[in-house]
Order: sequence, then C-alpha cells, then structure tokens
Amino acid sequence: MPPKKGKTKVEAPKISPEKVKELEGTKSASRDSLRSQLLFQSWAIDKSPGSKRVIVPQAGKGTKRKFSLPRGYRSKEYDTVEVRVGDELNAIVYKYYQERMSQAIRNEALKKDQIRRGRVDKAGGSEMDGWVNGSGYGINYVAGETGIIEKKNEYLGPAPMVSGYRNLRSAEHEIQVLWYDGFLQDRWREADSWDIELEISVNAKGDADWTIVQT
Repeated sequence: MPPKKGKTKVEAPKISPEKVKELEGTKSASRDSLRSQLLFQSWAIDKSPGSKRVIVPQAGKGTKRKFSLPRGYRSKEYDTVEVRVGDELNAIVYKYYQERMSQAIRNEALKKDQIRRGRVDKAGGSEMDGWVNGSGYGINYVAGETGIIEKKNEYLGPAPMVSGYRNLRSAEHEIQVLWYDGFLQDRWREADSWDIELEISVNAKGDADWTIVQT
C-alpha cells in the first residue's frame, strides 16, 4: 500500500525589509487615497443605493448578526435589527431610514429640538444633555417644525451618506454603519469617529501594497 501523501504547504510570499521600508514612507498618502475612494463610493441615505453589501459567512460565527442603526447624528442611542448571512445591508439601511416616525417619538424629538433652540424651558430645570426622555433623536435637519411626520433619516445630519460597515465583537451589536456627512465633512459611527486602518499585503506574484483591513 503506497504511503499517504501529505498536504503541500504553500508558503506566503515574502517581502523584503527594503520594500517594507519603502511602503512605510507611502502609508500616509495611501491612507488618504484609499479614504477618498471610500468616501467617493458613499451613497446618500435619502436615495436608493446603487450597490449591494451582502453579509458573508465568518469563521467561528453563526448565521445571525446584530445590526445597530443610530437614531440621530452621533447619537449613543440606536435600534438593533437582527440580520443573517446572505442579507443585503444597503437595502436594509435604506428601507429602515425611509420609515416615518411615530407621532409619539416625533413629539419627543420636536420637544428636544425646541429646548436646544431655547424656545421652551428645560423640564424641571434638569440637565437634558441633548436628548428628550432618552429617545435618542437629535435635531431634525430637514423638516424642522413643519408639523409633517418626519422620516428617520432626517435626524442623521445635514447630508448623511453611508460609506460602509464595521464588524464588531461586541455582544450588543456586531455590525455598525459607517456614516459620512458631506456638509459637515465628518466621519462618524454612533457617538464615535472612524478612519481606515491599513496593512501590507502581498499577492501571489509577490507584489506588495497597502490594503484596508478595518474601518
């Protein structure tokens, strides 16, 4: 009986120290270029997305994910939606923020807006630090005080766009939306800011360059 053949180990292409040093000198410019490409591909939340982002399987994870959708611009408050492998995130985000708010939530948000603008006194003299009754909705950047029942996307900033998504290990939510506001020139995700992280990758031919590993 012939001996069993073992699996051939394929070694990853190596990169010379000289090449690493050369690339390190281009890291800042590469980050700026890749960041600009990412922002250029962003889509406005009030327009139907022209691209798709499908959830793919990940090692060590099941099929379910928790997807957090902020209630307002840089809000710490968010709604959680359960999604699964194969779901298309852009479509889910667009549909969610096209929904109109309930009258009760709208009244809370409007009251908070009035307090910020100094048109009513703070209830009981309490420090309300930007949110009313914990609703998490901030200023409406579109409808103002017209009396129209607003869409959820109107609380996300003057010009909110979706740049991508961030995978987290948090038990509360595993996927966050990466937002970019074209008017404010602000990259945000819930109450935090975001930027891209790079690492050197080498292809099968041995060519090395910077690639995005996290946003």
